[in-house]
Amino acid sequence: MGVQKNENGKSFTVTTENPTLMKRGSIIAAGTESRAVAGQFTAALEEALSSSSSSTTGTHDGDCAINVMEVPVFSPLEVEHILANFEVIGIGRLRFDRGETVLDDQEVAFLRMVSGGAGQNLLDACVL
Repeated sequence: MGVQKNENGKSFTVTTENPTLMKRGSIIAAGTESRAVAGQFTAALEEALSSSSSSTTGTHDGDCAINVMEVPVFSPLEVEHILANFEVIGIGRLRFDRGETVLDDQEVAFLRMVSGGAGQNLLDACVL
């Protein structure tokens, strides 16, 4: 099983020749649009994997054991909770500000905007 770029270089093909399914475990691959990769390649890869996906229910009754799922960004409420947790455990600039950042609505909105609601970006914004 593999994903290969077609000759035209603008689309992908999922091959299932001699599929070797794992007995235990799995491989998780993530795609993001926060890197310098053309959107057409990301969209083509997502389309190729979605079209060859076994099913959306999590059962592997197809010829290929691929499950495609989308992980959304954090909601504004989740961002507030994560910031409160970062303050409690003392991460970055939240460690010594005695709750000023978490209680300031504009600062929380700024951190949410800078991070885009993504976990790693939110942590980076708090550390720097």
